[in-house]
Amino acid sequence: MDQTAASQVGNAAHDQTQIFGLLGGLLILAFFANRVSRRTRVPDIVILTVTGVVLGPLLGWIHAGEYPVFTEYLGTFALILILFEAGNELHLREAMRNFPAGVLFAFLAYGMSFAAVAWIGFWALQLPLHQALLLGGVFGCTSGTIVIPVLQQFGIQGPVTVVLVLEAALGDVIAVILVGGLADIPEGNPLAGLVTGILVRTAVAIGAAIAAGVLWSRERSRFTSDRFGSVLHVGAVLLVYGLVRAAGGSGLMAVLAFGLTLANVNTAAERNETAPRQGFLVFHSDLSFLVRSFFFVLLGASVQLIGRTYAVATALILAGLVVARIVSVCAAGWAMRGVSRSGRELILSLFPRGLVNAVLAIQVAGKESGMAYLPAMAFTVILVTNLLVVLAAVRLRPLMAASAEHP
Repeated sequence: MDQTAASQVGNAAHDQTQIFGLLGGLLILAFFANRVSRRTRVPDIVILTVTGVVLGPLLGWIHAGEYPVFTEYLGTFALILILFEAGNELHLREAMRNFPAGVLFAFLAYGMSFAAVAWIGFWALQLPLHQALLLGGVFGCTSGTIVIPVLQQFGIQGPVTVVLVLEAALGDVIAVILVGGLADIPEGNPLAGLVTGILVRTAVAIGAAIAAGVLWSRERSRFTSDRFGSVLHVGAVLLVYGLVRAAGGSGLMAVLAFGLTLANVNTAAERNETAPRQGFLVFHSDLSFLVRSFFFVLLGASVQLIGRTYAVATALILAGLVVARIVSVCAAGWAMRGVSRSGRELILSLFPRGLVNAVLAIQVAGKESGMAYLPAMAFTVILVTNLLVVLAAVRLRPLMAASAEHP
């Protein structure tokens, strides 16, 4: 009995050493991956996910596939933080000129991608209509967790930033609402009540978030000077998400609207307290970077190789996303008058998939027994579209420099 107890203690100590050693190594890796990303234009997601593949399937040091719920929650947490940050950086007075174009392009780009992928799923994979629509919903949106950091790393500003940020932020929210609605309605009648459900979730989210944003903008100045005021602020963001979800609204839409409200409704006291606000933004950005980094490493560690049956379908999905992107940019060209030709080429080239696609793929695979292949397919699409961002960065570097110099 004593030997058994001693053995258990020894194994626990070994596990702790391995876990905390890996955590420390991953934090250092995330820091240097971000640095390499700023210098080489290679999105840090590529470095992090490849590292996860090496530590997971290849070396067997991480078994993230045994804890899919943890990966899903971590991804949702990162998405909450990044969407709030995206909303908090959109100032309506400055962005209003390009706001309609950004919103139009967001719905158009998602709609075209959704239709293309759903049709491929229905035709190539011969999926039932319900599952084909879920497939389109998962892959329809670009990733705010990739686009926003890439724009910051490239130093791109101006109208193109407004369009891309709105597309990524709204696309993430549309995808979550649409996939959630499709997953909750009967399989035999996939369109029944979907539009009504989306409108209700959106209306509840926006109304509650604006009310919470106005109220919090008046109260938060009391706590900005407190050392842990940033922690309280993050708590408010999570509380808004939870309460809106409990009320039947879209929690992610609420987070985006909450950040947007706080960015554009400032009290007199807040205008004179820029330092505490900057401190909160730094804390929030660091927390979001930390959570996002862990998620993508875990995503790579839990990946499984896609079977031959779905390899052709995945290639078709990628081709469909490219065609949908071209059609969307051309169709919305008349609305993007404030965007230069080089800016439109940037918009055409940046359509990476990322965190929200992975989270939705995990959720759908858990609910639909016939779609267990979806996380592996999502990983492939995410990796390839991010490699396309790398190629675009190399080819369009002069255009990016011009866009940064002349926003």
